[in-house]
Amino acid sequence: MSLRILRHLLLPLCALSALTPLGSQALTIGTGPLNGVYYPTGGAICRILNTDHALHGDSCTVQSTRGSMANLKALGKGDVQLALVQSDVLHHALQGTGPFSGQGANNELRSLFRLYQESLTLLAAPDSGITTLADIEGKRVYPGDSGAGEQITSLALMAAMGWQAGQFAAYQLKSNSEPLEGLCDGSLDAAFVVAGHPNQAVGDLISRCKVRLIPIEGDQIDKLLKLHPYYQRSHIAANLYPGQTASINNIGMSAELVALASLPDPIVRTVRDTLLTRAKQFSRLHPALSKITVGRLQAQTELPLHAGMSDLPPAPLPLTPEQLTPEPSTSDTAPTAEQVSTANGTTTPPEAPSDATSTSRDPVAIDATETTPLPENAPKVAPELPQSASAATAPQEQAI
Repeated sequence: MSLRILRHLLLPLCALSALTPLGSQALTIGTGPLNGVYYPTGGAICRILNTDHALHGDSCTVQSTRGSMANLKALGKGDVQLALVQSDVLHHALQGTGPFSGQGANNELRSLFRLYQESLTLLAAPDSGITTLADIEGKRVYPGDSGAGEQITSLALMAAMGWQAGQFAAYQLKSNSEPLEGLCDGSLDAAFVVAGHPNQAVGDLISRCKVRLIPIEGDQIDKLLKLHPYYQRSHIAANLYPGQTASINNIGMSAELVALASLPDPIVRTVRDTLLTRAKQFSRLHPALSKITVGRLQAQTELPLHAGMSDLPPAPLPLTPEQLTPEPSTSDTAPTAEQVSTANGTTTPPEAPSDATSTSRDPVAIDATETTPLPENAPKVAPELPQSASAATAPQEQAI
């Protein structure tokens, strides 16, 4: 075959590939533990992208991780292309402060969307005698998982309160896989978690072990909020959990969808256009997403906006849930891990993931096309929390 003929055969293929820039790259989102909120949020994003076939044959997948800090590490290594990260962690990464002080400022991080508000939540064991934030001094307090970014927030709170590590009693966790089980087995008096609410793991601890939610409020907290604008006043609405009849004040921050500046603009535009036009459907895929609107998604963040987000976005489509293929579900929360199908159609149970706040060490890549079934009539989501399932059995429970 002559070179001229070969050139004529190859040119149309090259032109086709230029028109479908997403066709050779699957999209993976770094999320969080299976029974947290990051994981089903990533699944909801992928569900919208996959149902609309926005990736031109490739599948969007979610990867279960320990949380914000682990996601930034995976993003830097190229293991994921998008990541869910809490806003105070992003601030420190952008400024090269806190846990990133030895690494310098990260100038490659870019913002796509601000998703929902999550909060620093204080949990107390039923027999701890803790009823206020001040009561935790001298107690056995778990500051949260460093991989999830919880320690960044809880240590900022402790510094605002004027507390040092030596002012708290030592503790010895009885379970290496589930630190929050210490609230049930007597090895902990209190624990901090960062979570969107309602949260499956928090609901399980409250219903199973009579764990209590403690308000985070006071003059020192007011000063903390004024000093650090990436924190906001927040509260857990009443009646989200068993026996919780009043709202609970605490510290809030944003859960944000981020990428590196090097992620190609066409990919970012595809994510942007698809999510904005389906914002109403997206808001109905998990209770924590229920307040999401196009305006909230595009709220200004501290990070620079990705270049692919800069041109004029499309107008949102009307709510037409029938355009998204519904799938049968026996639970309003999630299918079991064995029911989650991978992109090749086989059934693959995930490796042992972490709990909503702290325990996963091995990421689990899961095809999100089957993780967030959409209701036929897209009803308003009413939070339903498991009453008896153990948070220690998170590998068998999905939080979507």
